[in-house]
Amino acid sequence: MAVTVVVRSASGGEAPSLTFDGGRIVIGRSDGSDVRLPDPSVSLRHASIRAQGAEYALVDEGSTNGTWVGGVKLGPHTPRLVKSGDLVRVGRVWLELVVGHKAPTPDLGLATRDLALALVRSAMDAMGDDTRAVVRVAEGPDMGAELRLVEEGRVYVIGRAEGCDLPLADEDASREHAAVVRRGAQILLRDLGSRNGVYLGDARLTPERDAAWRPPTMARIGVSVLSLDEPVSLALAELEAAADEALPDADAPPAPPSSAAATASAGAASAPPASDEAPARVSSPRTAPIAEVGSRTATGGASAACGPPPT
Repeated sequence: MAVTVVVRSASGGEAPSLTFDGGRIVIGRSDGSDVRLPDPSVSLRHASIRAQGAEYALVDEGSTNGTWVGGVKLGPHTPRLVKSGDLVRVGRVWLELVVGHKAPTPDLGLATRDLALALVRSAMDAMGDDTRAVVRVAEGPDMGAELRLVEEGRVYVIGRAEGCDLPLADEDASREHAAVVRRGAQILLRDLGSRNGVYLGDARLTPERDAAWRPPTMARIGVSVLSLDEPVSLALAELEAAADEALPDADAPPAPPSSAAATASAGAASAPPASDEAPARVSSPRTAPIAEVGSRTATGGASAACGPPPT
């Protein structure tokens, strides 16, 4: 039996989810959690889901604000059996557990990071913050020049040709030297078969193959050094480094309505295992937003605050 953790406190009309078939699933705010919830009311290691034979138990790991199943608060380190359709609250974040035969989410390490980034991006978009990644020339003849990756999926070309999206007056750069593209939560860099290569940190990229580019790693093209500024990644790091925020019980958001997915899954628990299709997302009405990030200023930084959008 697999268990799917659905984030019911996500902004928007579609609730993101991750499916696991392991023995222990850690829920928390740290980057080592299996389900990363970027909200300061969630402790770094808040709760865990543990397999017990064909069933699952939920355990509060000594969190600041407690773990709730429906309206019942769990005692710290005291397992409680859960069933498909149970609504769980960690801090101010509501989750739904769906138990049934389902293929686990591929590459869970990357998927949970993408989930956290998507939650932060959605909250920043709702606040009107600029979430676009920016490539800047940190060293070289064009120091200070920048390229904003506005369109997801668009290939931006960097090189010496005037028609490049980021033209470089660098004699060691090829006319079309490298390409950068934003796909979901990832920024990908590619060497377009240049004469002098593209370096990501100390590693030379294999030509015509995408490589994930994550701050603070610098890229080098000729004598030009490029930095990548990702506001969403920066905000996520600040949220994960923040101290736990105490949440009075009176300020806790109400439970969202239970979804039809859990009922369907419970009815299909004895059905044959699912195929290796990607786990489906569960539609739900918008509930309480998660990881609402305050407006960024020209001097940088982001305030980590959750709750209803300001009016």
